[in-house]
Amino acid sequence: MQLPISIGLRRSRLLDSLVFLSALLASLVVTAFPQALVTQGAMLLAVWYCSARTWRRLSPQCAAVHLERTGHLSVALAGMEEFSTAELLPGAIVHPWLTVVRLKTDGGRVCTLIATVDSLEPEDFRRLRVFLRWQADFSVPSDDA
Repeated sequence: MQLPISIGLRRSRLLDSLVFLSALLASLVVTAFPQALVTQGAMLLAVWYCSARTWRRLSPQCAAVHLERTGHLSVALAGMEEFSTAELLPGAIVHPWLTVVRLKTDGGRVCTLIATVDSLEPEDFRRLRVFLRWQADFSVPSDDA
């Protein structure tokens, strides 16, 4: 793997579909049980409100990631074009279909990087996973545990 590498991120259709299917399933469950119509309406409204909030929160906070040879990485936050140095926070999840990493930028902003197999190119997803597993030291225990 030739470093440095810049990886662009996009919204995951897989996660969008899961949120929609979960809301649909919850709606079916709410309507399947006999309740007052007002109660069912309130519960359906709550289900779809929570689903809409979740869907909005799944928008990528990071537009791009820059992986360095030294094991450091930089991120370009959504709406920004310049990269800022970021450090990996403990508690990352790196799996073959999902990667979740919390990053803290130089400005002190904490953002969550959620990468699925469909949110970036397959080769870039593999590179990101390899970088996180072998280059970066993100498994340091935190004082919170």
